[in-house]
Amino acid sequence: MGADAEAFLVGAAAIGNTRLGSELEVLLGLGAAHGSDALVAALHRAVAFRRYRAADVRSILAAGAGTPQPRPAGEALILDLPVAPTRSLDAYKVTPVVDGGVTS
Repeated sequence: MGADAEAFLVGAAAIGNTRLGSELEVLLGLGAAHGSDALVAALHRAVAFRRYRAADVRSILAAGAGTPQPRPAGEALILDLPVAPTRSLDAYKVTPVVDGGVTS
């Protein structure tokens, strides 16, 4: 299954997953049910988010393609924005109303 499966196994061993043998059987079952390409993509995502359990891979497969795909940051967005007129803060001052009168 390539580098993604290897990275998953190394990560699972590094976190001390003591049930790795039984979880490999679950992963093989997931591969049979969802296909090899989907399993490899899920393993890649699991490694990216440091999730090294079979249940995590199952959840990733269940979420399908609707999950966000993190990307590295791009270049800064620089725009020429219109200039808005400014007002003094006194323009927002609340004045008391006396006997139902109207204030401006």
